Amino acid sequence: MAARLVSVSVPFLLLLLLLAVLAGSRAALASAGTVEQICAKATSGGSHSGLAPFCVASLQAAPGSAGADARGLAAIATNLTLANYTAAVATIKELQKRGGWSAPQRDALATCRTRYIEALNVVHSAVHALATGRLQDYAADMGVVGKAATDCEDAFGAVNSGGRSPLRKVDEDAVNLTTVAALIVRSLK
Repeated sequence: MAARLVSVSVPFLLLLLLLAVLAGSRAALASAGTVEQICAKATSGGSHSGLAPFCVASLQAAPGSAGADARGLAAIATNLTLANYTAAVATIKELQKRGGWSAPQRDALATCRTRYIEALNVVHSAVHALATGRLQDYAADMGVVGKAATDCEDAFGAVNSGGRSPLRKVDEDAVNLTTVAALIVRSLK
């Protein structure tokens, strides 16, 4: 009798496996549209519509985005922000080690490092706020987080007479990721 159960169960299990694979393929195809739809909705209107391609590219490249809903994509975008700010601190440390900066530029780098480190603490708070459904707290936290990158740019703008900051790309990506995450959460309301 056990042999019969196994012989009946194997085709049934294979059928279930095939259905699961087909459903996963369909979900993967649908998720690309979902990421695009969520990014389009989140960035529509106002001055943020230009962020839609950045939103799609950033989120589609992230593990776990396939099949994620808006809340899941908000969590992914927030985690990308955390990774980006961590990398920014490492970049700033490298620039400081490299040396060759004037005293005002060293001060600007120190300001950037301090602001990014402070922002990292706030990103952790934002992750917790999102996980517990406190969306207003999340929005306030991410506003603080995004300000770190602009403060960094401002520190170099003052020192370099409006010239380019050595962290321009890092700061732009930080602002864009923070904004995308906040916009997706705002679209949840």
